[in-house]
Amino acid sequence: MIMTIDQLKQVLASGGNLMLDGTSMTLSQIKDLASQAKPSGAKITIKRVGDYTPVQLEQVAALAPGLITFDLTS
Repeated sequence: MIMTIDQLKQVLASGGNLMLDGTSMTLSQIKDLASQAKPSGAKITIKRVGDYTPVQLEQVAALAPGLITFDLTS
């Protein structure tokens, strides 16, 4: 990972959008970032989510409705 989770949270808090690799962080970290995106309206695209269940993806999406995109092409 290029940046720490805290640094990524700061980017989101500032309104910056992120594209993340789902294999490089835990589900808990992804949920934490999704929660941080909601107040600022920042968008997150998560690639390589094949290891997560549909229920887990729903949980992440519910933390920031309309702001989370799952790239299912990779």
